[in-house]
Amino acid sequence: MLKVITTKSDAVADEVPTIGPTLDELAREGARRMIATALHLEVGEYVTRFREARDESGHALVVRNGTARPRPVTTGVGPLTITAPRVNDRRVVDGVRQKFTSVILPP
Repeated sequence: MLKVITTKSDAVADEVPTIGPTLDELAREGARRMIATALHLEVGEYVTRFREARDESGHALVVRNGTARPRPVTTGVGPLTITAPRVNDRRVVDGVRQKFTSVILPP
């Protein structure tokens, strides 16, 4: 397995450089960050789209609501643990309460 050298000491020429994460670990961490960023952008766009929706008291009907429990997701680079943002959508259309469902992360 290939390894990435992340630092090199200039103090001693005979010293062995510090070995960092493997390429597999770097790919998994990069994928986790990309998915997390995409989820936050998706939720931000959803909340922004309905920011004008207000109740009688003037409170927003669509707001962020923390994060869900971390859960495992299988990807091409291996299993990842993803913490998805949550949305509280209190809008009711034709008697049916609306719900945010991510296109990126399956339920």
